[in-house]
Amino acid sequence: MRKLTSAALLCALSAPGLAQANCGEVSITEMNWASNTVVTNVATFIMEQGYGCDVTIVPSDTVPAVTSVAENGEPDIVTELWLNSAGEAYLRLEEQGKVERLGKVLDPGGVEGWWIPTYLAEEHPELKTIEGIMANPELVGGTFNNCPDGWGCRVVSDNLVRALDLEE
Repeated sequence: MRKLTSAALLCALSAPGLAQANCGEVSITEMNWASNTVVTNVATFIMEQGYGCDVTIVPSDTVPAVTSVAENGEPDIVTELWLNSAGEAYLRLEEQGKVERLGKVLDPGGVEGWWIPTYLAEEHPELKTIEGIMANPELVGGTFNNCPDGWGCRVVSDNLVRALDLEE
């Protein structure tokens, strides 16, 4: 048993060395939000330490990253992408085989929407619709907390606020 354990350990320790020979240079995006910084750093660590890659971190954002992949085939790895902000462009790249989705980093989270606290929805079920909120603005404090400037959800929310005439 001891020989088998030693052999397994030797194989496990030598496997990254075998992978290192073929890795080369890899570019990985880093977006400007906290979850992506974590994912990018974990991916960088794995690529460098596990596969011996020479990693270059490329500052980016959703739309520039998708555009760069479409036009230049780089960066090699986009670690976190909000598909609602990438639009049809990402889906076309996926259909063309230019990108491959390897996992869901935020699964089951990462859902965008307009939210109210659970207790408020339970106390006032009419607030579960935008019409209910518009009819009872005092129940939500008359405020709307939007996404940060530059994010896709900010553009969507700003347009919805205007379309629903909520700017008052």
